[in-house]
Amino acid sequence: MRRLLYAAPLLVAAAVAGFLILKPSASVAEADPPNGKVSMPRLPIAQVILFSSGVGYFQREGHVEGNARIDLTFPISDINDLLKSMVLQDLDGGHVSAVSYDSHDPIDRTLQSFAINLTANPTYGQILNQARGERVEVVLQQSNTAQPGTLTGTILGVEKQRQQVGKDAAVEVELLNLWCAEGLRSVKLADVLRVRFLNPTMDSEMKQALEVLALSHDTQKKAVSLHFTGEGRRQVKVGYVVENPIWKTSYRLVLGKDGKPFLQGWAIVENPTDEDWRDVRMALISGRPISFQMDLYQPLYVPRPVVEPELFASLRPPTYSGGFGFAGGGQGVAVGGRPGAAAPPADRMTDQQQAQLRSHSEQKAANKEGDNLAKGLKESLRSRDGTELLKKMSEDIHLGRGVQSAATAAALGDFFQYVIDHPV
Repeated sequence: MRRLLYAAPLLVAAAVAGFLILKPSASVAEADPPNGKVSMPRLPIAQVILFSSGVGYFQREGHVEGNARIDLTFPISDINDLLKSMVLQDLDGGHVSAVSYDSHDPIDRTLQSFAINLTANPTYGQILNQARGERVEVVLQQSNTAQPGTLTGTILGVEKQRQQVGKDAAVEVELLNLWCAEGLRSVKLADVLRVRFLNPTMDSEMKQALEVLALSHDTQKKAVSLHFTGEGRRQVKVGYVVENPIWKTSYRLVLGKDGKPFLQGWAIVENPTDEDWRDVRMALISGRPISFQMDLYQPLYVPRPVVEPELFASLRPPTYSGGFGFAGGGQGVAVGGRPGAAAPPADRMTDQQQAQLRSHSEQKAANKEGDNLAKGLKESLRSRDGTELLKKMSEDIHLGRGVQSAATAAALGDFFQYVIDHPV
């Protein structure tokens, strides 16, 4: 970790802002481009703006030639901030084609895809119970001469039994049930020294699950590749905000012989990366702007409803629906549920039947009102006024034009900015 101190001698009391440094380091990829036409230049840090809230803005600048790819490396903890704030510019006629990075599935979802699920830290017996039906080789302790030292068979399952120990005590033991060549055998898990899967696929699945667990503990940096497409030599810029140590201040106050105070302020800036700063434009801002974290690196899966096919639909009784039929009126379904029957008088209807009748009347009125509205709108669009209205709308709305910014940052508000007058 490198620390930088900046001195600012003042005659009056002055505040000093701190500086933050970017963690990722630019590196040239080892692999050669497939077509030999993609260059991989370096993109050093050119500007750093640090806030006292624990974040900092970093801008990389450089030049590319033709189609180029720039590889950067970031710690896993910075990937979310990077995906949230990264802005890329390919000037002089070029454009940004893609940004690729090393993603990963949630560890629980990945572990569940293996034959042996190690998600919930399963016990010895739970692991063997998941492998039911697999052939294994079991090595046992030689507690008595009647029991063989090695057994080969198929796992039937693991069961728990309570066995008597002494007169008034009982303990719970786990038994491994195997189907062997000589028949069914049951051995205590406490007597098992080693279990080996005879199926190479199962053995490979177990090794891969353990490798996934080991990779979940990996705190190394992840690669991020920036792809630029264009012709000729062009300038490119990449800016982003990441978390970094806050800058700190230190002051010295000296009183001269004439009693005049002299105040010297120092800004302590930390560079926790392995990348040096060369000719970097720095600015230190005191204040605590709102900064939040958002998980964009972790893949998210949305649960979807399952639609099951309906079985034996023809065996179910039919369900009738429709309007109410009245004597002397049209066809329909009576309140009682018999097709074509007339509805009873209102004074003889139950409360439920009256509620159904009111709901039907309201729905019928709403449908009629909607039909009238649609008919009127259709007629208005056919008329001259409707045509003029559509023409006016097409003239006012220009979807092809870009959106112009409605605000321009001009002041820092309640914050204070201290710009270092020379490149670092």
